[in-house]
Amino acid sequence: MAFAPLDVWGRMLARGGAWKRVRPRYWVRVAGGLFTSALGTALTLPERVVMGVLAVATRRSGGRWRPEVKVLCVLGYFRSGTTHLHYMLACDPANVTPKWYQALAPQGWVVSWAFLRWFLVPFLASTRPQDDVAIGPEWPAEDDFALCNWSLSSSMPGRMVLPREWASWKGLHNLEGVTERDLRRWREHVRAFAWKMGGGRVLLKNPSHTGRVGELVRVFGAENVRFIHVSREPNAVVRSNVAMHGRFEPYLLQTAVGDEEVRRRVIAEYDATERKFLTESAELGPGVLARVRYQDLVADPIGQLRRAYAELGLSWSEALETRLRRYLASVRAYRAGQARGVGGGNPEPESAELDWMLDAFGHRAPTVAGVDLPHEPACDEGAWVGQLVVAALLWAAAWIGVARLTNDRLDWLVWPAGVALGTLALRAAGRGSARLGLAAGAATLLSMLAAAYPATAVVFYRGREPMPFADVWDSTRDGMLAVNNMVWVFLGVVSAYRLASRKQTATPGA
Repeated sequence: MAFAPLDVWGRMLARGGAWKRVRPRYWVRVAGGLFTSALGTALTLPERVVMGVLAVATRRSGGRWRPEVKVLCVLGYFRSGTTHLHYMLACDPANVTPKWYQALAPQGWVVSWAFLRWFLVPFLASTRPQDDVAIGPEWPAEDDFALCNWSLSSSMPGRMVLPREWASWKGLHNLEGVTERDLRRWREHVRAFAWKMGGGRVLLKNPSHTGRVGELVRVFGAENVRFIHVSREPNAVVRSNVAMHGRFEPYLLQTAVGDEEVRRRVIAEYDATERKFLTESAELGPGVLARVRYQDLVADPIGQLRRAYAELGLSWSEALETRLRRYLASVRAYRAGQARGVGGGNPEPESAELDWMLDAFGHRAPTVAGVDLPHEPACDEGAWVGQLVVAALLWAAAWIGVARLTNDRLDWLVWPAGVALGTLALRAAGRGSARLGLAAGAATLLSMLAAAYPATAVVFYRGREPMPFADVWDSTRDGMLAVNNMVWVFLGVVSAYRLASRKQTATPGA
């Protein structure tokens, strides 16, 4: 929720008096969230006002101004393989999927996207905290984050922020037991977010949508929405969810509730979600829903996706298959490691309450025959050091020239330097690593060090004869150590590291 508007933060903390149960030890985390929230609020305010006016006009017109939106929705409970399926579907050029900079600032990315795209780089890791799945500002994102940050139409606050307020938020997961106001707000914002994504078939991925099939049909219309449901052995799902919640502890604003309570919540919610999915999906007409098992998707990803497309009446294209093969090659090592844990050990679920899923989703049947995945081309790591040094010095030379023309030292240029050098390093090496990230960060510092002294001389001491080199040095040192410039250095170095340490060089579908 780092880029959720301040009023959204306020409503979250005020709900049920939650702010009273945020202990002083978490106040630094709250302050950090409110700082980035204030930036996001200011940047997105104009667009948010426009969207608010459109929402009021639509409501007053009785919904007559409500353009149709085509939607393809990935369903499946948390940790069931929904992200892998989402990334595969994002390879289809016919699908338009939200990116992370859009999901984290859903109220205003259209106007401010250019800034947010790069501003997010230092603050967004290259992999998710709960696993090694790649993410980034341009990577496919879950619309659950958008619904949470825009209108709190999500159970996420009770799941990932305030775990001791779970009872206040759990109803928003399946939209059961919620007020009419909450339900109306969810309907308006899920439609508005899909509409903002623009033309094409909007690809949504949200585990909570698994229990919202009926509502999604009401919002978009049965003729406009298609679903792909992915399931996994329930014992693996429960274990993975408990582990995931443990990894989120450093981000919580309240003391964690412990593994046993998390397991109890997961089992109850998982059971209710999949039961509701089966009930509501039974009312769907032909060609609206396709189902896949995660283990089959791992064994034969292209074959399983082809089958799902055929069942949904969607067109399979050569561009989709080409991009899909490229993506699968880039994640071959990760997926192979994950596959070793699928279907191994005791096939029974964590609780007897969930054993019905083994039959309901066909997990007692053998996995489909495996198909060899494409290999990623070998990466060339030989030239990146030299290219980084040359690029850093060229950037410094351009920096000095612009500083002379503008009569300003332009210390903030270290930030775009980090973005440029991190991107260059990643492309030069072909694949990111921690070592490459550190090298890109060092090159960013080199560009600033190479530019700082000459830029100081030409801006502040131009025309002085003789040149007071000691004074220039003192001025350079003081400028570099100023608090505002240290912020620019932080943004530049971390951006370079984040970009150059990415293990995957391209987003799915690129």
